[in-house]
Amino acid sequence: MAGRLGAFILGLLAPGCLTAQFPAIQELPVAYGGPRGIATGPDGNLWVAETATGRISKVSRSGSPIAQFPLSPGSQPVGIVAGPEGNLWFAESGTSRVGKMTPGGTILGEFSVGGAPEAIAVGADGNLWFTEPAANRIGKMDTSGRLLGEFRVPTANGTPRSITPGPCGDNHLWFTEQIGRIGRIDTSGNIAELANTGLASNLQGITPGPPGDCNLWVTDRGQDCVVRMTMSGQFLVIFLAIGSNPMGITAGPDGNLWYAETGLNRIGYLDAAGGFPAVLGVPSPGTSPEGITVGPDGNVWFTESAGNRVGRVLTGVSLAPTPTPTLPPGVTVLPRHATPAPRPFRTP
Repeated sequence: MAGRLGAFILGLLAPGCLTAQFPAIQELPVAYGGPRGIATGPDGNLWVAETATGRISKVSRSGSPIAQFPLSPGSQPVGIVAGPEGNLWFAESGTSRVGKMTPGGTILGEFSVGGAPEAIAVGADGNLWFTEPAANRIGKMDTSGRLLGEFRVPTANGTPRSITPGPCGDNHLWFTEQIGRIGRIDTSGNIAELANTGLASNLQGITPGPPGDCNLWVTDRGQDCVVRMTMSGQFLVIFLAIGSNPMGITAGPDGNLWYAETGLNRIGYLDAAGGFPAVLGVPSPGTSPEGITVGPDGNVWFTESAGNRVGRVLTGVSLAPTPTPTLPPGVTVLPRHATPAPRPFRTP
């Protein structure tokens, strides 16, 4: 108990001491419609799922809007990820479908699944894996849009939320359950629940640690904490400020774990190797930061689900540009013709 209290007190004191070491958060002035999911695309841009307006938006690495692409009415996209074959995949929670879109904005399909999907990730097997919270299942789909299976979580009403590939070459998918369990699923669909963080938990985001860190990191908005768990199921709780309600979490290129404090309108970070949590306040009030990812520029990008904006934190890390593939001798690539232009950007 003393250790938990000490960690809690240090978690409260540290933010005020460390915040000044980082530059201020930048909020982009463009309005979006209830953005939640955000991901770096294969084209080097940011892709945003606008849940309220049913659109997928493309944003340049400088923060300039490029285009918005409307989906089917009522789609309510939440999670979004870059697929292994070079397209964008997103979970349509309103229509119980998984969508597929080219980096040019062409919708290649919206594929029906058995429950409303929320988070989506790419597995080590090259398939798309997604959570179905209300149906209490984990789904699997190949890159053609064929549903390969929906696997029930063993604990009734577990409510799986977020999902991620494993760290350090592990071939499982790891997921959070809202009721306080952390589970894994192998590529055949076998599920094991390895940790139980308690009845007061409300587990949300999950991510593998930065390179060299073979742990899973989880946000618990019910107990205002971040959980670090080994692949064997042992876990450590790092308490945050009361009311922080952390949601999304990602491993940054600077060796820190970055997370969105929805309740206190802040972006937090902590060192994977140890140390105290620290925070940066979002300039605008009541924005509810939620989704978070590392952008192609090495900065940490996040969505404001209530503020209807996208923001970023400058990390001071520059990622190496993606190298241009070298073609084998004798191979010539012909230019594409009649590629449709993206639709003009519109505010909600």
